[in-house]
Amino acid sequence: MLDIKTEEREGVVLVLPRGKIDPLTVEDFERELEKNIKEGKVKIVLDCSELEYISSAGLGVLIGHIEEIREKGGDLVICCASPRVYQIFDLLGFTKIYRFTPDRDSAFRVFLDAQG
Repeated sequence: MLDIKTEEREGVVLVLPRGKIDPLTVEDFERELEKNIKEGKVKIVLDCSELEYISSAGLGVLIGHIEEIREKGGDLVICCASPRVYQIFDLLGFTKIYRFTPDRDSAFRVFLDAQG
């Protein structure tokens, strides 16, 4: 089961998935990400505080869209990952591709500091 909430603050979109991103729910996650990209919302914070698990399919969605996000002048910052979820990202080298922050405020600051 996956529930995804989004909110926007000062031109930055917060994506908050709750549950598991796995082969059964990955399409919902991808649709949400694609919707924001199509709307030109490419400054994205992925808040993993309520994410229990992310499979390789979910990681594939992130890899599949990061180039387009960055080409459009945006980025994707990941925050609040539990040790278990962070370990999944780290084992697959995502910690070298994406910026990770310990909390939501510091993730938003990555974008807001760049604007100022």
